[in-house]
Amino acid sequence: MSRLVVESEIEFANQFLKQAEYSTEKEDITEHWDVSGVCFGMGSQHFKFDVKERRRINRSDVEAQDRYIWVEGTNVHGEMGWIRGKADYIVFEQKHAWLIVGRKELFDFVVSKLKSNNFKEGKDLYCIYQRKNRLDKITLVDLADVKTRLNCKTLYKL
Repeated sequence: MSRLVVESEIEFANQFLKQAEYSTEKEDITEHWDVSGVCFGMGSQHFKFDVKERRRINRSDVEAQDRYIWVEGTNVHGEMGWIRGKADYIVFEQKHAWLIVGRKELFDFVVSKLKSNNFKEGKDLYCIYQRKNRLDKITLVDLADVKTRLNCKTLYKL
C-alpha cells in the first residue's frame, strides 16, 4: 500500500541517505517510520527514520519554529504514538539543518523528565497534554535540552 510522501522526507532522503526506501502507508501508521537507508556520517548500517517537519507550537501561531517539539506518546486514536514506534532515529527538521536523535534515547529522556515532574498534566514543558475530545497524549520538549543532553547529529541543509 503506497502513501503520499511528505516533501521534508524527500528532501532529507535525497540529501543524506543512500539506498533510500520509503515506508508503506501501513508501516507509516503502525510502525511510525517514514524512510530507511544508509545515512551520511553514520556508517554503513541501514536505519529507519521518522522525519518530523518544522511545526508551530500552538495552532494560532503564524510560523513554524525550531525551539520546541511535541512528542507523541499516544496518538489521536489512542494507539501507540511515534515515540514508541520502530524508527531507529527521529529526524527533526530545522530551518537550516536536520537534527537526528535516537528514538529510544529520546523516549527514555522524555519519560525521565515526565517522572521527575510527577507526570503532571498540562501544556507546559514536560507535562502530559491531551487535547479536548482527542485520545492523544503529547509532551512539549525543549530542543535545547535534547541537543545538550542526548547524542544528536546535526546535518546542515544544502
